Amino acid sequence: MERRRVRLNINGVVCGLITGESEAYMQALADEVGDMMRQIMSASPFVTREAAALTTALSICDDCHKNAELAARLKERKEELEVEAELWQEEKVELLKSAVDTQKDAQLAEKAARLESENTRLEEHIQRLKEVVIQARAIEDENAALREAVKSAEEPSENELRLEAENRELTAKLAALEERLAQAKTVQAPTESASEDQPAQKPKPKPRRRRSNPIRDFPELEQEGLVSFFEKDKADNE
Repeated sequence: MERRRVRLNINGVVCGLITGESEAYMQALADEVGDMMRQIMSASPFVTREAAALTTALSICDDCHKNAELAARLKERKEELEVEAELWQEEKVELLKSAVDTQKDAQLAEKAARLESENTRLEEHIQRLKEVVIQARAIEDENAALREAVKSAEEPSENELRLEAENRELTAKLAALEERLAQAKTVQAPTESASEDQPAQKPKPKPRRRRSNPIRDFPELEQEGLVSFFEKDKADNE
């Protein structure tokens, strides 16, 4: 900093100083000191210029010490405020982090609620699938029962087999009866031809001889409702 010589006039006293400050700044200080001296001298006519100067110097020195103490307190307060600012900054970071965590917690809660809803929907779907499986098993059991019924219906029952055997037996008996009937007719034919060669005589009424029933020896046929050839002939003649 450049140092210069400055001449100042303080309440009629001219003094020279070497300072690095500007002349205007130093003159403003000199004017302020002169005003303070004039105020002290105007308060009492017995105060000399030297006493006023000393009083002004003491006042300025007092203000300087007080201002230094104030500056120290302000500096200390400034340091405290800086520490508090750092604490507030850390707390702000924590609050922001907590806000982010809260937002994340809200997002997680929303996601958990969505997953719970999806889980409930899946459980309902699984329950419906279980019901469908139960119905499918019931239908499969019914189909198996129907297949068994159809299979049993296709196979001849014991009663049908018995009736078929009886039918074959009756057919064989009927064939045997027809054969015996044919043999009886063959035996009767020569007897009728011999009676035609004899002279005609007045026929005598003969008691009508009842023909024997060829199936009389087979009562089971009569029970089945079969009628022999002779019974049918008798019925026609009657």
